[in-house]
Amino acid sequence: MPPETDIDRRDAILDAAFGVFASYGYRRTTMEDIARAAGLSRSALYLHFRNKEDIFRSLTHRHFDTSMAGMEAALHGAGQTAEAALFAAFVAKDGALIEMIFATPHGAELLDAGMSAVPDLVKTASARATEVLCHWLEARGVPAELGPARGLAEVMVAALMGLKSTARSLDELRSAQRQLAGVMGRALAH
Repeated sequence: MPPETDIDRRDAILDAAFGVFASYGYRRTTMEDIARAAGLSRSALYLHFRNKEDIFRSLTHRHFDTSMAGMEAALHGAGQTAEAALFAAFVAKDGALIEMIFATPHGAELLDAGMSAVPDLVKTASARATEVLCHWLEARGVPAELGPARGLAEVMVAALMGLKSTARSLDELRSAQRQLAGVMGRALAH
């Protein structure tokens, strides 16, 4: 078995932190909690991350990287309708994070922490999601009456953010995302 790298250790810490944030919420989570969950001393944890905010930021960054790659893959799956591709992309954009948010009583706090602690990452991720959708729309073609691909991509990303902030359950969110994908997919088919 190859020796563990610094990247492997950081990923293991982030995995542990994900579970701790889900269990305690952002405000109540401490570096001690994360260190214990990762099987480290606090001093060893500080060798990898400066503080809880640094861990949360790194966790958010990793989530967005994974979700953007998932969106790309979902949109470019072979033989699917526009509706199916969009729904798969919408689900991939959320990643495992949204499931955790709806599964824990601290979900709303974690969403708020994301918006207040790492607003630059949220803004960058929204821009990246817009780019991913825009490229896909440009490649497949957008009926003239729907306007430019970029505008349509921006509308979809804004709608997805709104759906996430108003949904009361994962099932409700998925249903609304399916409806949005259906409307957009049928509009693209005309």
